Amino acid sequence: MPRYTDIHSIDGRISVDERPLTMRRSISLLLASLAALVLLGSTVSASANASHRAVTNRDLQAIRAATAKYHNIATALADGYVPFVDINGVSCIAEPGMGGMGVHFVNPALIQDPAINPDQPEALVYAPDRDGTLRLAALEYLVDKLAWTSTHSAPPALFPGNPFDETDAPNRFGLADFYSQHVWAWKRNPAGSLAMWNPHVHC
Repeated sequence: MPRYTDIHSIDGRISVDERPLTMRRSISLLLASLAALVLLGSTVSASANASHRAVTNRDLQAIRAATAKYHNIATALADGYVPFVDINGVSCIAEPGMGGMGVHFVNPALIQDPAINPDQPEALVYAPDRDGTLRLAALEYLVDKLAWTSTHSAPPALFPGNPFDETDAPNRFGLADFYSQHVWAWKRNPAGSLAMWNPHVHC
């Protein structure tokens, strides 16, 4: 398996020193645009891992096939995903006693779209290795709660019997109320394939 050393997470913050200067400037501009987009609320209440029905490897096959290309972070950047930091400037998201999520790369265009497409997650979640190398671990599907409830009577769900988690504002991500679903398609999660936090992820 190739090593993806183009972007690292160091002390909870992203380093892109190995990429050309023009790429770093491009990412900075994209992050600035993203900040303007997501600061609709003033902070993410991180809910605890919910109890979900089991999801099988067969359930995850299609999602894995659609997102395998994002093991290469350069491909994610080319497809419009950009590094995300919370309101405190932290990129690697973790919750003491629960585990971690990892480093999110979000797609602003997909976040603006209230549709949920299994082949197009709103965020890619990378878990840092011990040396800081980021490895694709999970996908996150996210939709603004108000936008969703204006046309739906029930919370979104990718898998029957597994409604999305709900996060209210204010929250650490600076978002308005939203629904989200983590899918740990690329890293085992003992808490469950759809749990928000993974005890095996450390920031």
